[in-house]
Amino acid sequence: QYIGDVSRGVWIEKHDYFFLRNQKQGFNLVFNGYMYKKEASFRSTVNWICSDGNGKRLTENKCSARAITKFDGGIKLGKKPHNHPPRFLGTNVPAKLLPKVAFCPQY
Repeated sequence: QYIGDVSRGVWIEKHDYFFLRNQKQGFNLVFNGYMYKKEASFRSTVNWICSDGNGKRLTENKCSARAITKFDGGIKLGKKPHNHPPRFLGTNVPAKLLPKVAFCPQY
């Protein structure tokens, strides 16, 4: 579900986020129409980077957007916005999205 503009740099508890299994049998984060891949895991949080352009050797199209999730729920968006439109809008939403409650704290 696309929410529109969401506050940056503050913990958001009221909006849901989801997970999608990736090709490496891990999980990607899906929030507000955007997909993120895991960058690092810590004791109570996971850092995510936008998956669009982050895997290519060229830096020209990389998106600098980031997010942090807490194992007990909540998401915080980084300071930099996405430089592209959302990937998942309207009917273009994966059928296999999994709710956050299915993964905390395993992801």
